Amino acid sequence: MYSRQWIKGSPQLQKALGNTGWLLVDRMLRMLIGVTVGAWVARYLGPGQFGELAYIMAFIAFFQVIAGLEANGFIVRDIARDKEDAAIILGTSLRLRLVAGVTSWLSAILLISLLHPGDGKLCLLVAIVGATLLFQASDTVDLWFESQSQSKRTVIAKSASYLFSNGIKIILLLLKAPLAAFAGLLSLEAAALAIALTVAYRRYPTTERWRADRAQAKKLLHLCWPFIASGLMITAYMRIDQIMLKEMLGERELGIYAAALALAQVWNVIPATLVASLAPFVAREKSRGEAEYQNALVKIFRSFALMAVTGASFTALLSHWLVALLYGAEYRASAVVLCTLVFVNVFIFQGIAQSLWIINNNVRIVNLIATSLAALISIVANLFLIRSYGIMGAVFSYLIAQGTSVVLIPCLLRRDLLGLYKRAFLGMARAQQSPGR
Repeated sequence: MYSRQWIKGSPQLQKALGNTGWLLVDRMLRMLIGVTVGAWVARYLGPGQFGELAYIMAFIAFFQVIAGLEANGFIVRDIARDKEDAAIILGTSLRLRLVAGVTSWLSAILLISLLHPGDGKLCLLVAIVGATLLFQASDTVDLWFESQSQSKRTVIAKSASYLFSNGIKIILLLLKAPLAAFAGLLSLEAAALAIALTVAYRRYPTTERWRADRAQAKKLLHLCWPFIASGLMITAYMRIDQIMLKEMLGERELGIYAAALALAQVWNVIPATLVASLAPFVAREKSRGEAEYQNALVKIFRSFALMAVTGASFTALLSHWLVALLYGAEYRASAVVLCTLVFVNVFIFQGIAQSLWIINNNVRIVNLIATSLAALISIVANLFLIRSYGIMGAVFSYLIAQGTSVVLIPCLLRRDLLGLYKRAFLGMARAQQSPGR
């Protein structure tokens, strides 16, 4: 009841949630198609080759952080505050991302060749998948639409590009294509999305032509470098389990784990979509006053927690049926992994919600310290737990790392964040007892 009253009392929040509806339609459609076709690909490739592809994607993920600059929140925030500077902000961001994308791609190829000098096939696959880094700069267009709550303008284009790439994927499956073809399709999908976003932008452009500005570039790099470092640490504790599983147990075990992880991550589309539309609203609440800002965060934290627990419980109950239906007998062990792994979403949902607090409070160092410690803990935990418990050791390490990064360290460092969590969760029972509040 209090949530409905909160929404009705805020026209800006209603606009943000309306924009979220368009985003959810797009991303839920993509999620359903992705899970279905992705499971078909996993069945076709088998745990071994599927694990090899998962390893390459985990490796490239580190370079995606650098190529993306981790500046989305700042860009959306600044444009929402001052639309007149949109052309300079977006133009500068695009230029920086283009340079970072090319540099990251070349660096990925060089590093994998140094780590695996005798594995020409692996180096080739990394070069193919790494080409996605070249098209990542096109995401800048999407930030313009997010800042203006106009994401519906890209839904059709993004869905069309996604349908196109999955259509090609089905053709490859029917033709029994090799692993390299599926790796190349990842880059083709990124290229198709870049074209689609460009077309969408031409229908709703900024009032001025985009241009890069050196002062804006320095400002953006100054703001985002801790988030790049933090993003690398986040990628480390979210992806290092896959890399270590492959190195310690082999591609097949990683394939089993990756199949469960794909199903567990299905729910992440919800908080990622919501936070993109809520970012401008929270920024405006911050400018209105501290009380309004904190009330908004408390309700967001609480809502995200309820969604996470509900989704995780539902998935755990149906885990054996889902794995059997989607992946088949070869992936039977993935069901056991999924039952536990899906509850990491409780921390992931809160981490995504917490990003709103980090950006608006400008507490980059707290985020960097928390993620750095979590990355270190993840590496050490995986090293010992994988040896003792196999695939489940990676699951336990993932839970420990997420809990450390999202809750333990930030709350120890910042009492104001701890206070927000106390209000959100200790006050939940009281809010439920007072529906008219």
